[in-house]
Amino acid sequence: MRILVDHSGYDLLNIGDVAMLQSCVARLRRQWPGAEIMVIAHAPDRLARYCPGTTAISRTFADLPLVRPAPRRARLAAEQAWKVVGPYLSGRISGRRRGSGRPRTAIQAVRTADVVVASGGGYVTDTWWWHAAGVLSLLSLAQRLGKPTAMFGQGIGPIARPALRAQARAVLPNLKVIGLREERIGRSLALSLGVPADALRLTGDDALELTSGTPTATGGALGVNVRVSGYARVEPAAAKAVGEVVLKAAAELRAPILGLPVSRYAIDADADALRALLADQQYHREIDITDITTPEDLVLITTNCRAIVTGSYHAAVFGLAQGVPAVCLTKSSYYDAKFGGLRALFPAACFVIPLDAPEWADQLKAAIPRAWHLSNPIRAEAKNTAMRLRDAGEEAYAQFRSEADRSVAAAADRVTNFGP
Repeated sequence: MRILVDHSGYDLLNIGDVAMLQSCVARLRRQWPGAEIMVIAHAPDRLARYCPGTTAISRTFADLPLVRPAPRRARLAAEQAWKVVGPYLSGRISGRRRGSGRPRTAIQAVRTADVVVASGGGYVTDTWWWHAAGVLSLLSLAQRLGKPTAMFGQGIGPIARPALRAQARAVLPNLKVIGLREERIGRSLALSLGVPADALRLTGDDALELTSGTPTATGGALGVNVRVSGYARVEPAAAKAVGEVVLKAAAELRAPILGLPVSRYAIDADADALRALLADQQYHREIDITDITTPEDLVLITTNCRAIVTGSYHAAVFGLAQGVPAVCLTKSSYYDAKFGGLRALFPAACFVIPLDAPEWADQLKAAIPRAWHLSNPIRAEAKNTAMRLRDAGEEAYAQFRSEADRSVAAAADRVTNFGP
């Protein structure tokens, strides 16, 4: 059995992306023990560390000697453009495996795979349209070859770009299963794109898998993350203003501050942003900002928190899954959708603060102590909600196993019965 996994972050430099991929691989292995799992990854060494035993499918041509002199950004852009276009140029070729060798490129991997899945993420949206186009292109190729396909842990939308909507409309209805991490906009959007209702499952984020068995958090720190990036529309000055509010609140609560960095990309590293916004402060001295390198570390450090203030989606996910209320910061339609969906799942323990509102500072000042003093029954209910979503996620993978087995058996029957 060969399974190809596409996902949300090929460099594996975002702890949330890594967590979703790890969860997907673990669940696929439970459904198909002994299967060969191929993963598209631009950093095979990191993949081996995070998902041992998987096979890395690397770039098609960006690292070839003749291409290397070009700037890295240009090479990666060309690589992604090929990932979008290449699968559609492959034509309606035979779905049979070609040779016994190891596939090197994504298109070769689709041809040799028995099933193709996309693990969790919030990339089927205008903000990440180029990544969505690449994932949907590979799924489209797999579908044309008769391979069962699925997407798990998906945050779908908002989508306004006509080309992306058209591509989603062509691909999503042919998936065997779509696991939605939220239903606030995802379900209605998927249905409007032609997805059958029985293919949709509310599963929450796939990363919830990694919090299975963890106790309800009982720590006494205030966890903090601020995402300073173009796609979050949070600039250093705005982050600094957030930091001042957080520092004052932590001082009033007499709470130590724990940094919860999730993004490790050089251009928008959370640890660097946290150090900048919490530096040169006069309210608080007990601050710990450690570079977190694994999802397990992020899960562990959130257990030391009593409340979390975050601009990162997965810092909130891991906290809520362990009964830690989250105050979520948003300033873009992308994060409005992500945190709005999360609040719909955890309505009593998740608070959303729009940083573009005139009174955002007052709202944040009020939300932090409210989250801090949230009652134990509400915290326990958040953890129970996460457990129910984890179970639903496992059931979605089992549903795909059943659907895929039926498709493979039907294809085998067609081959057996082919002839005059």
